[in-house]
Amino acid sequence: MINMSKALAPQPVHLLFACVALLSCLRAAPACAKSAHVLIIVPPGATAPAGFAQQLATWRQSGEVSSALLLDQNQKNDPGFASLALLEFPSEGFYERWNRDEAPKLGAPLLVKRADVLTHDEVYPRDSNKSVFLVNTYKLLVPPQRYDEFVRGYILPNLLDQKAAHLLLRHTLYLERGPSDEAEAVLVMEYRDSVAFSRRDAVRDAPVRKLLASDQAWKKWDQTQDSIRKGLTRTLAAYIELPAPQLPDLPQYVPEYRVVGGLRILGSELKNAVEQLALGFQKFQPDAKVATSNIPSSEGGIAGLYYHLSDVAPMGDDAKITDMMPFHDSFGYLPTEISVATGGYEKRGSLWAFAVVVSKDNPLNEISVDELERIFGAERSGGWQLANNDYLFTSRYARGPEMSIRKWGQLGLHGKFTDKEIKTFGYSAPGFAIYIERNWFHWSKKWNPNFQEYVEEKQATPDAAGAAVASDHALETIGKDRYAIGLAALMHVKDHPDLKVLAISRHKGEPAVALTPANVANRTYPLIRDAYFYVNKEPGRPLDPRAREFMRFVLSREGQEIIARMGYYYPLPADYLREQLKKLD
Repeated sequence: MINMSKALAPQPVHLLFACVALLSCLRAAPACAKSAHVLIIVPPGATAPAGFAQQLATWRQSGEVSSALLLDQNQKNDPGFASLALLEFPSEGFYERWNRDEAPKLGAPLLVKRADVLTHDEVYPRDSNKSVFLVNTYKLLVPPQRYDEFVRGYILPNLLDQKAAHLLLRHTLYLERGPSDEAEAVLVMEYRDSVAFSRRDAVRDAPVRKLLASDQAWKKWDQTQDSIRKGLTRTLAAYIELPAPQLPDLPQYVPEYRVVGGLRILGSELKNAVEQLALGFQKFQPDAKVATSNIPSSEGGIAGLYYHLSDVAPMGDDAKITDMMPFHDSFGYLPTEISVATGGYEKRGSLWAFAVVVSKDNPLNEISVDELERIFGAERSGGWQLANNDYLFTSRYARGPEMSIRKWGQLGLHGKFTDKEIKTFGYSAPGFAIYIERNWFHWSKKWNPNFQEYVEEKQATPDAAGAAVASDHALETIGKDRYAIGLAALMHVKDHPDLKVLAISRHKGEPAVALTPANVANRTYPLIRDAYFYVNKEPGRPLDPRAREFMRFVLSREGQEIIARMGYYYPLPADYLREQLKKLD
């Protein structure tokens, strides 16, 4: 436990931009380490220094911290803390810079603890403002390895039962670092609301009785738990919304049309951003009656437009041609695509920018998008092109085999690499593959014949055949094979230290850009993704004024603050945002 001595002063707005500028200068590390975690505790009876929540928000928005959760105790008797901040860093390197540059600014009464995560799970969508948090702390009576076995065998089954009953939205079990005789564990549980929390004991009792009767290993853990840990504190807590980021370059929302009555939004919930945007819009447009539905998610977004069930279609992935063709058949033109946010850095569900990885034994350090398209693509007779507000096929995008890159020597590598075949791997979840086909192949589906697809473990069958195409196996293979290259998510790559993340340029000979939070946020990293909303705007005619007014709010300072505050996506830079606003007219 570290008790810092310097006072925490409120941080000026320019700190955000200073952090971004600093991070954008950093090159990608040869390999991605696992996330690092820190707990910042305000002891019971104490008060957090002025500007603490703003400082957390600034770290999160800069990308220095990938996640920041702030909780305040919500009980009168014997709370374990007054406030608790849970920080996640993208890697150990980010933590080390924070610990050097920012941690010394944290003053009394703040207590800073390094921690490791033993188990974590979360579900979406959720609104943490409605949640009830329960934070339990324990003193370990056994070595950490033994406690980890206890967590896997005894605690985790109970947590998963509560999740299956739709009570528990998130749990994280931290093990603080320090001397083994002082080790403490912190279990953070988020329940959907007060009703879900009141049902936790009843829901838990039935599985416990079943496990006691049928699972001898679990029963033994139950009988010996008092020798493994000692309960210290039990604290009810409430979620504290961090302040909105400072976005002075973006236009403020000034209503141009009074919205009266219904506005329907159907599609992706974008990690609760859509619901919060609807609530924010109604503060300016109190006569609007906004209805949102995320039941069909992205797959039903555009369908809602052409079936006249909605006015705005939020999408979690790029729309596919098959999404847009029924719309075109209905109206004779395509839906209007509007970017509302820049995808995240590496966080699950954030439309993360993707990484290009090779073995750390491969001498390549950077590559261009042009070269990637020629490595992962194949010869084709043509591609799809937007023409007359329709997608039409053309030979303009034909490519013969002579355009393909298949040997490492074609990328400038020599010696043993010169004549070696480039083996290609790629994360092939549908949204990811559609991005590649749309942006690299002009919607062609012709990939390099040696392309090996893989998915997350949860998307693979639960057997040996599924394990063979799961991300861990594929990324381990690339790490051991100096002649392989892969398209991947950092959240998967971080568990494989034998991998190297390449810097990317748009064209050969241009400066390569490292995959960092700042370079994703400022859109200089070439392999970013966008969060799109789609609307029905007939060419040459005005957009429905209700939909237009809502989209103007989404693309305003106030709307972008809401999106950024959710912690998954980055707000749009001013120039790019203005391009999106033009699509409304």
